[in-house]
This record gives sequence, structure tokens and C-alpha cells, in this order.
Amino acid sequence: MRIACIGDSLTYGYLVDDRATNCYPAVLNDLLGDNYVVGNFGVNGHTMLKTGDLPYWEHENFRLSGLSAPNVVIIMLGTNDSKPHNFTTIADFTATYEEMIRHYQRLTSKPLIYLATPPTVFPALTEGMTTIRGEVIKQLANATRELAKDLQIALVDINELTLNRRECFTDDGVHTNKAGAKLIADAFFTQLCKK
Repeated sequence: MRIACIGDSLTYGYLVDDRATNCYPAVLNDLLGDNYVVGNFGVNGHTMLKTGDLPYWEHENFRLSGLSAPNVVIIMLGTNDSKPHNFTTIADFTATYEEMIRHYQRLTSKPLIYLATPPTVFPALTEGMTTIRGEVIKQLANATRELAKDLQIALVDINELTLNRRECFTDDGVHTNKAGAKLIADAFFTQLCKK
């Protein structure tokens, strides 16, 4: 069973100690066991929106994720879409998200699709991540929930899960630490086990 994890730095595992072992896709693979191969196709800084500064659509991992012939696709994008120079409208985000869903649904492997809301963002203790806007992420999370409902696709609400879990994030208030990556992996594991 092949799982493709689509996302940004939160999927990649940026700032997670021993990233290769402790990023959420790696932890999820450990939880699922030897009959699963979980591919980490996360790319730092990338957006769902094609008009963003680093659209996921244009990265090699987008192509490679499809070539992996996944049985399951998990999509968790939106954090970088909240930046002022990337964000356009909720309607644009929703339309682009639906286009990505359709892309993966058309793969010959016919994967099950899971949508994930972007994690909560906490007031940063450093200045580096201040362009990522928590209020916009809330709107993007709501849009993802609505899209999942409208298209009848399984949703994993990472935004709600991380709402009061500041201890699961690094000092920048945006990226998860090892505990946060485990929290996310556990949530996906629970959802996958329902099928």
C-alpha cells in the first residue's frame, strides 16, 4: 500500500529533530508497518495557489508523487498561501484545491484522497515567520473543511487538533517539533484505520 504525502515544510519535517526519522510521514510509516510505503513529497515554502511565489504544482515532487502510483494521497497545504504576497481569495484557493484533488483522482492507481487542514499558527517568538498569518489560515482551514464536505472526501482536521498544542511547535510558532509531527502522524493513522 503506497501513500503519498503532499505538502509544504510541515510535511517535509523542517525543523523536526532527526527529520528523516521523525517527520510525520516517517512516523506514519512506522505506525502502519511493513505493508505500507509512505512517501514524503513535502516541499518547504510551497503553496497550493498556482499564483503563489512557489506553487507546489511546479515542483518536481508534484510529478513524482503521481508517478509513485499511490493508493492513498494526503494533501496538507495552505500555510504558505496565507502570506500577503501569495494570498488572493478563498475562492481561488478552493478552486485550485479542487483542481489538485481531481488531478490525483485521475491517476491510474485511483487513490483514496484525504484532505488535511493546515495546522494552527501561534504568535511567533522569532521574527522570521511573521508573514504567515493565523487569521488567514483559519479561513483556509474552513475552506478545506467545506471542500471536503462538498466533495465527500475524508478530512483530517489538523487545525483543530493543534489549536491548544503550543508545546508541539518550535519557537517560530509555525513549524512542528518532534511531538507535533507525532501528533499529526497519529491523527492520520487513526483516520486511515477507519477505512
